Amino acid sequence: MMRDGLPYRDFAYLQTPLQPLLFAPLAWIAKGWLFPALRAVNALLAMGAVACIWLAARRAGASDRGAAIAAVALLSSHMLLFAGSVARNDALPLLLMTAGLAAFLSVVRDDRDRWPALLAGLLLGAAASAKISYGLPAAAVGLFALLHWRTLGVGRVGLLAIGGVLGGVPTIWLAGLAPDAAWFGIIDYSVKAPVEWRTLNGQAFMLHWPLSLGRLMRHLAQGCGLIALVAIMLVATRRRTMVERLLDMMIVAGLVAAWLPRPIYVQYLGPLLPALFIRFALLTDAPFWRQQVIGHALIALGIIAGFAETAMEVGANIRMRHSPVLAVVRDARALDRMVAAAGISGRIATLSPERAVDTALPIDRRFVTGPFLLRTRHVLTESQARAFHATTFQTLATDLDVLPPAAILIGGEGQPSQAAPHGLDALLADWARSHGYRSVPLPSGAMQLLLPPLHRRHQDNVK
Repeated sequence: MMRDGLPYRDFAYLQTPLQPLLFAPLAWIAKGWLFPALRAVNALLAMGAVACIWLAARRAGASDRGAAIAAVALLSSHMLLFAGSVARNDALPLLLMTAGLAAFLSVVRDDRDRWPALLAGLLLGAAASAKISYGLPAAAVGLFALLHWRTLGVGRVGLLAIGGVLGGVPTIWLAGLAPDAAWFGIIDYSVKAPVEWRTLNGQAFMLHWPLSLGRLMRHLAQGCGLIALVAIMLVATRRRTMVERLLDMMIVAGLVAAWLPRPIYVQYLGPLLPALFIRFALLTDAPFWRQQVIGHALIALGIIAGFAETAMEVGANIRMRHSPVLAVVRDARALDRMVAAAGISGRIATLSPERAVDTALPIDRRFVTGPFLLRTRHVLTESQARAFHATTFQTLATDLDVLPPAAILIGGEGQPSQAAPHGLDALLADWARSHGYRSVPLPSGAMQLLLPPLHRRHQDNVK
């Protein structure tokens, strides 16, 4: 979508906007291969976060052994493995957060370092500009700096603040261009839409604290996170160094960031894990930990637990000789051949836009958020939806009647639910059927391409 415009102003975007701005060149560089390219970039960003957490742990005062434990703990966490193996916006803010923390720790531990404070602020502010939940641990760093301004010095605190503002410029700029759409995408959607969707599906219990706490503990247990958190809590009353106070403030902020969105998913641990694992690295350097066999056994267990789900999924794909990424690429190539043979031009509508980014047809901007806005019933008014270039459950049929798509891709959102008994894709399929579109299966077997009737294609080509 960055080929055609900017987030909020020209198409709906449901997060802070740094990632589409930074990744925009890929839309041209990797044209036709954008989906695998984005996944490869995220894998590299995830590995960069692992390298930065090792550096941050060393700057926090951990030994090489302790820093290695922090790096392996992050590398083996299901959160990082998930972030690094999909085309989402979780790996970039995680890298920016760990790099920013490494820069700030050099300021905290070295009275002579001054300019790294500017870099730290820039990176931490940029992390929040990539994903809003990272704003909480970034704010914790700012609060720490204010509380310790005499020790850090006014100059370094000022540079940190200036860097933070610079990191927030992308969000401030684009929010200024389309304030209502930006407020909805960054704040309103995450507050209102998940609650509405779960309530419509009779799953309000997923929003309540008992299950949310269980889900948080479960995701922490998919790696060394739960072990690290318990170990840190056991020493919470002990006297702490300045670095430990900083990390503890960030851990509290990270826990709040992971707790606030409902339901809780593993990717929400991103703002928590960097400070958590660095603090844990400092603990593992203590003599009482080095001498405990059970401590090393628990770390090994956490590493195994973190890799487990990914290993099972990869193993299943190997046994079936199946690559999800290549399946998407093959479908895109087949779709292009069908569209070319039918002489179709225009835009493609789909609730699975990740499966259409590498097709010749551009994506209809009303569907760029995939299923997320189509689920909503009363979160947006009809006028808001159209002002934000989006379509919702209420406006879908009218929007498609006014501007019919050149083709429709379905198959990724067929899961039935109480609010959509035949799946969300059924809404598109029903409209297409009533307007004479015909269905053609794609090679994956999971997706179908819906092509318009011949008279519609002729009219579109004449236009």
